[in-house]
This record gives sequence, structure tokens and C-alpha cells, in this order.
Amino acid sequence: MLGVAVLVLVVVAIVVGIKIGLSLGISILLTSVGLGLYLGNLPTSFIAAITSEDAWVLILATYTIAVLSELYRVTGAIGELGRGLSSVGDPRIGLILIPAVVGLMPVAGGALLSAPLVEALGRPIGLSNEVLAYINLWYRHTLLYSYPFSQILIILSQLTKIQILGLAAATAPISLLMTFIGLPTLLRLGKTGRQEPRERSSKDLVALVPLAIAILLLMFLSQLMGSWAIPVGTSLAIITLMKLRGSKKHLAQSLFSRRVADVLLSVVAVILLREVINNSQLPAELSNVISSSGNSEIMFALMSSLISIATGSPMTGLFIVVPLLSSLGLNNLKTVILVHNYTFLGYIVSPTHLCLLYTAEYFKANLTSIYRYLIPSALAVIATVTIFYSFI
Repeated sequence: MLGVAVLVLVVVAIVVGIKIGLSLGISILLTSVGLGLYLGNLPTSFIAAITSEDAWVLILATYTIAVLSELYRVTGAIGELGRGLSSVGDPRIGLILIPAVVGLMPVAGGALLSAPLVEALGRPIGLSNEVLAYINLWYRHTLLYSYPFSQILIILSQLTKIQILGLAAATAPISLLMTFIGLPTLLRLGKTGRQEPRERSSKDLVALVPLAIAILLLMFLSQLMGSWAIPVGTSLAIITLMKLRGSKKHLAQSLFSRRVADVLLSVVAVILLREVINNSQLPAELSNVISSSGNSEIMFALMSSLISIATGSPMTGLFIVVPLLSSLGLNNLKTVILVHNYTFLGYIVSPTHLCLLYTAEYFKANLTSIYRYLIPSALAVIATVTIFYSFI
């Protein structure tokens, strides 16, 4: 049981760090260093981290994605993208599309980019602050769930050696399920008004081009370059956005942004934590505990979900749990999808999830009221996925 106790202490340490005002990256980094010193494997774990090709792919992919997201923000292209998406006849279509597409840029505080547009569309049709907050948060994560540039799928692909486009295709139906599960709230509460269609300009739609380039390049280059296609494709998307909208000042702001640095530090810290744990006896001890539970797949998924809920970060749970799948020979697509599902939904409802906190603050909505809509939606997705994979 020592492995379980250490895991609990790791989660508690990270949560305490966040609660006292440290960033997620610093909290995980300090925990990683402390655990490495306690286990006596910090030097070897550090060397393993900086010499791993998978780690560098993940670092470069995360950095370029974060820079692209920041460049969208500082150039104002995100506003153009939102206006293009909001020019629809039925505002409820915009309420689905805007947070979903903006959510493809998963950076801390990104929910604030879509919140004003969601409010502009939802307020005239009588949606409450709590419902607006739910829509902004829930639909922000629908496309992200199966997005091949998301950090979660990148991590899963690197750790399991399952091709990232295969993971994206296998999880796409669950993205569609999430979209349908959120519809009753819109259909029930969104009937009090209707906005007139607004004229869509070609300039607004041009903001989609860099994202399209990144996705298309990933599809075409992944067979030749493997996971290196992610930072390459994203870098070309950055260049394209610079040609369309940017300046040297915008690029410098994005490259050295504090938001980008925080995201990068989180990834580096999690990589070190993974190596510290992998170079110890903890995986073997945790494997024994989970294996004796009777349903290893669900237990793995639950463990990752609990870590995700506790930390507000899906990466930590995946880095702890997914290596255990390999040690037990359970890193098949079915189990990986289950773990991904539980982890991602736990992350969405986590009280330390920045998107949830920022959204609640923007709409001045009480967290308890948001959970009235959020928890049933999350449980419905988890239950459906669990039942489906129990019969295949």
C-alpha cells in the first residue's frame, strides 16, 4: 500500500501548491523534485527526461501549439474567428460552434476568449448566467476531446505508441456524443428569442486558415515524420497566421508570453514527475493494488480520473496511470479510450479546472449552480462509454 500512499501524497502536494497560489507547473515541479529526492532517483530521472525523444516531441509540440494560441489572441484573429462563427441564423448553433472551435486552442484562460461571444448570443434568448457558463465550458471541450493537437491525445499517443490520428478517429464519436448531451439545455431554454442572421465577411473566415493548415499537415506528414509532424505543422500554421495578421511585435509577444511559459513549465514538470515515478518501485506496487481489484481497466480509469479531479490537470493522471497499462499488457485501444474518457471528464468537472473557474468568474455564476448542469452531463458520457465498451 506504500505506492498508493505516495500517490495520495503527490496529489495532495500538487493541490496544496495550487491552493497557496503556485502555478500548476511550479506545483508539479516542486512535487517532482521532492519525490525524486525522497526516492533517491532525481539525477537519473532528470537525465532520462532530457534524453528522451518522446519528451522533446511533447515539449516542442506543446510550445508551438501554445504560441499559435497566443498569436491568435494578441493579433485579434480570435475575434474575427468568433464573428465568422457567430454569423448564423439560429444563435444556438453559434453557441455550440464558438466555444468548440475556440476550445481547439487549449491554453489556460482560453475559456475567456469565447465567453463574450457566448454571452452575446445567449443573453438575448433568455439564458441564465449558470446556463451560459455551462455552455461555454461544456462545448469548449467537445471538439477538444478528439482533437489530434490536444495535449491529452499527444500524451496518449507518445505513451502508448498508438498512432495519434487513430486515437482521434476512435474518440470522435464520443465528441459527437458530448455535443448531443448538451443539446437538451439549449433546446429547452433557448426558445425565447431569435437573432437575425448577420453578414459573414471573407476576412472573418480567413482566420480559420492557419488551423486548417496545421491539421492538414499533420494528416499528410504523420506517416513520414511520426509525432514530429505536430510541431512542424503547427510552426507552419504560426508562419501563416503571421503572414495574414501578425507583426514582429506580435510574434515576440507570443514567443515569450507568460501564458506560454506557464503551459511549457507544466509539461516539463510532468515529464520529470513521470520519470521519477517510472524509475521507482511505485508502478509495480500500484499495479499489484489495481490488479487485485477484479476490474483492472475500470480501476485504472477511476484512478486517472481522481487524479485529474484533484489537480485540475489530465496530464498528471495520464503520466502516472498509462505506464502502468503497459506493464500489465493493457495498453490496447479499448482500455486507453476508457482511461481517456474518465480522465477528460474528471478534468472538466474539477473544481481546480481553470476553464471552469474563469468561466464562473466571467458570468458571475455560482459553481454549485453550474454543477447542476455539468455533473449530469459528465456522468451521462462516462456511463454511455463504460456500457458500450463493456460489450465489445
